[in-house]
Amino acid sequence: MRAYSGTDLSQVLGISQADSMPDGSYGWMLECGNGYVMVSGQAQPAYVDFRPNEAKFRLSEESSKGSQKPLAELPSGAMDEKSFHHKDERLSQLPPLLIDAGPYCNLLKEARDVFVDGHFYACVAMCGISFERFQRDKAKPYGATRKHKMPRIRKILQENKVLKVETLALCKKMAKLRNDYAHGDGPNPKEDALKALQWMHSFIDNETNLMRDYIIVDGVLSRKHTEGKN
Repeated sequence: MRAYSGTDLSQVLGISQADSMPDGSYGWMLECGNGYVMVSGQAQPAYVDFRPNEAKFRLSEESSKGSQKPLAELPSGAMDEKSFHHKDERLSQLPPLLIDAGPYCNLLKEARDVFVDGHFYACVAMCGISFERFQRDKAKPYGATRKHKMPRIRKILQENKVLKVETLALCKKMAKLRNDYAHGDGPNPKEDALKALQWMHSFIDNETNLMRDYIIVDGVLSRKHTEGKN
């Protein structure tokens, strides 16, 4: 077994966090970190979530073995095999994640987690809340206050050209989607929750510095470029 080196996260199942191990062994492998994933040569930790890759792997194995036999009914709320299968299906729809453990990390993590757990209305609401936080933080240096409503916040962002045009369009769409579900009018919770998450990833990728350039070297996480980065 060889430790992975590269930037493609689609096949990574975990990162070694061992400081010193014998050749051919990589210590314990971390597939999801709570904001405390150490980066080689850096004081600032990162957040990783490679569970989507593991979920795809499990689903692929299930598929190669053929369809499962029917499962017996369990009490409501019990985590049976079918429940784990559905969670894997939802996990497999998300991208693997490797970002700085910054102020928006917990918002993104919570939105992803409620989607994986099957709480689609909560996911849309969480994404909507996160979008508002993103926009207010971006507009604050330009005089925005908590008293301003979101249309005014977006106008401030637009007038000062703080966000990209495509990001502002996402903000408007997210506001409408959240309002639909807040009033019980959302027709496709699962599909819309996934859509909201995709918009959220796009916002963070386009408008924050959390999506840094990382590289994995011999199974250990490192910064791709350390000079000239804030």
